[in-house]
Amino acid sequence: MPSDLVLDGRFRIIRHLGGGGMSEVYLAEQISLGRQVALKVLKRDLGSQPEMAERFRREARILSSVDHPSVVRVIDFASAPEGMVLVLELAEGDTLENVLKWGALEPGRAVKLLLQLAEGLGAIHEKGIVHRDIKPQNVVVSQSPRGEQARLLDFGIARLMELPETGATESLKAHPNPFVSVPGQAVGTPAYVAPEQAMAQPVDTRTDVYSFGVLAFRTLAGRLPFEGPDTRDYLQQHVAQKAPSIEQFVKLDAFPGLASLVMECLEKSPNARPVNGQELAKRLQPFLPSSTSVSTQNLAALAKLGTQTWTAVQKTSLTFGKTSIVQMRRAALAAVALDSRWKKSLLIAGLVAIAIPASFALTPKTPAERVEALLASNKNAEALALVDSEIPQAKWQLPDLLSMRAAALHRLNRHAAEWSQLSTSPYQSLHPAKLVMLEALAEDFGANQNDARLREFLDLVPEVQRTKALRGFAAGPITDRQWGALRYLDITDNTKGLDLVERYSHALKSPSCAVRSTSAIRLAGLGDENAIEALRELSESAKDESPTGPVSCGQDEAAEAVRQLKHKAH
Repeated sequence: MPSDLVLDGRFRIIRHLGGGGMSEVYLAEQISLGRQVALKVLKRDLGSQPEMAERFRREARILSSVDHPSVVRVIDFASAPEGMVLVLELAEGDTLENVLKWGALEPGRAVKLLLQLAEGLGAIHEKGIVHRDIKPQNVVVSQSPRGEQARLLDFGIARLMELPETGATESLKAHPNPFVSVPGQAVGTPAYVAPEQAMAQPVDTRTDVYSFGVLAFRTLAGRLPFEGPDTRDYLQQHVAQKAPSIEQFVKLDAFPGLASLVMECLEKSPNARPVNGQELAKRLQPFLPSSTSVSTQNLAALAKLGTQTWTAVQKTSLTFGKTSIVQMRRAALAAVALDSRWKKSLLIAGLVAIAIPASFALTPKTPAERVEALLASNKNAEALALVDSEIPQAKWQLPDLLSMRAAALHRLNRHAAEWSQLSTSPYQSLHPAKLVMLEALAEDFGANQNDARLREFLDLVPEVQRTKALRGFAAGPITDRQWGALRYLDITDNTKGLDLVERYSHALKSPSCAVRSTSAIRLAGLGDENAIEALRELSESAKDESPTGPVSCGQDEAAEAVRQLKHKAH
């Protein structure tokens, strides 16, 4: 925020605490009371539309009415030039995500924190608020007079950020994005989303109960019920794969019924889950121990052994068509120290691993694979038609289909439709990181480097896949895709492994005058004399003729770059 004093001088900014795609958070002092608070500034110009400002005020009033020790309170709200501002109670402590980095919690401690969270969830559900992003990062664990206290963060932000859809095609309107409410803002985390969220179906309090079940599973077992690792893997697993029993990873004999409750939260059908946070809290209350005789050391050892074994089973049974004898042997060795129940489970997994590749070979290609094949053959219109026919019944493959749909629209020069889709479903379209989609984005960025929204679209693509693809493009021959990739990597200071002088010198030969000019200016800024020869060659080339005389196509910028580099050398 630009000024130390904000919101009519009522708050003084102390420092920036952090931020992300949706907001920036500042430590501030509420001057009238002399207390520290957190200011959360929501991005994306939410206050630019009068109806949205009124919606913000209405929803923020609901949020501020929640008063519970397990929920971080909303103290105030306002519109500011920087965006909508929420004034939040300062929650000091560590996130549950950081706490869990040390492994599973001892069940007695975990039950206490989970009960507190369920009570907080019940408080917001009572107000008609669905959180939609329950995860350890949104839970802070602090010390209070009654000991450890778990507190829920960011409740209701998803609802508050929600906007009506505009400009979307009818097929996309039938599948609202379960992860975003405002273009470019991710709401929901793939590892924790409920099946109905993954399938873009309506959500309610039972959606939060499912995410709570995932969080409880990880808190007690030290691992997630599903391990992805990619977004589309998580979506598929949440929709179609039965969660493993938590008792495979942690012994809960001292808490009879707790494992069943966690697994009930993870039921695929919302009707089979506890209905809301209030019911969760009521059912967790009997598990609250006054003390526990369970050995933390033994639990940690069992959780570790269970995690290692389950990982071996997963690698063996889920690598379709790529099962190896080495993996089978590792799974067998992991079973040596286990009891007969574990050995039987591993034997079944091994048999499944042998059977799956044979059946998988007979399975017809998925819709996403057929679309990808059409795009690879440059049959873009056919690919688009197939995508549009498959989207209405798509489930976990919806992100792949949306990603390739945007790429097909780009190739057909239907850029308005391409951008409409990206604005409506950015998270699902971009997170699969399909290569054809990254090609389209690179080309778009090359032509529109100053477009802030396009930059945000690229930023939403998972970093590893984005960087690998763009570096490959940037190192290639002169194309619009190559230029866009080079510029994005340079602007974001992510050019490791790229010779910028060589790449920009190469770009001086582009047929685009804008590319030539920008490259010459950038070479001058890089200050490397090795670029002088290529720059001189362009500066001395013939200019285009026009009725008003010769027109520079990078020649003037190249000549100026040569002058600057020679001056630096002397």
